[in-house]
Amino acid sequence: MIRAAACALVLFAASPAWAETVLHLAATATRMVAPDELDATLRAEAVSANPADAQQRVNALTSAALASAHQVPGVTVSTGGYTVWRVGPTQQDRSERWQAGQSISLKSHDGAALLKLVGTLQQKGLATGQLDWRLSPEAERKAHTEAMEQALSALRDRVDKAAALLGLRFGSYKEVRLDNTGPRPVPRLMQMAPAMAAAAAPPQAEATDVPVSATVEADAILLPK
Repeated sequence: MIRAAACALVLFAASPAWAETVLHLAATATRMVAPDELDATLRAEAVSANPADAQQRVNALTSAALASAHQVPGVTVSTGGYTVWRVGPTQQDRSERWQAGQSISLKSHDGAALLKLVGTLQQKGLATGQLDWRLSPEAERKAHTEAMEQALSALRDRVDKAAALLGLRFGSYKEVRLDNTGPRPVPRLMQMAPAMAAAAAPPQAEATDVPVSATVEADAILLPK
């Protein structure tokens, strides 16, 4: 019994230790995605000799705009900040004036319907301050997940190629780091009718694809073949 144990100990000591190599790699994948949501910001403004009259005119413009917007299916409507301020006299006009204004935000997945609505509101006297296509949160999350899958696949491909060049084989991942979220695509400002224009036709907004990227970093363990 003692002699057999000693023999086994000698054989174990004589076996070479399995050395491992840690390989650090990163991969980034980018998806070009068509925006699916059109956002518009309009503003009702009025100037008058007294603040009360300016506010009444803005209130009337805003109420009419909201009524029109609520009649269009699929359009999400919200109102922004309400401001009233005194307009200083100029050399040409020394009279006291007050200006009031309120913004209205609209968004919809139906671009044609929203553009038609914006054109209608422009004719009612509202100014268009912003009109752009962007990714909705749902579409962005989906695109980021797809980009992450592509990045993971590309990373494994790079690991296998590096292992082959080194005469090793892939064992396992020691650590994998994923970015928390995809970068928010920068809104693309599109061609639109000038502010305060009472256009007969709705403004134009042509969508262009936006990039959504995902990055993966990993420490891969490579073993002898």
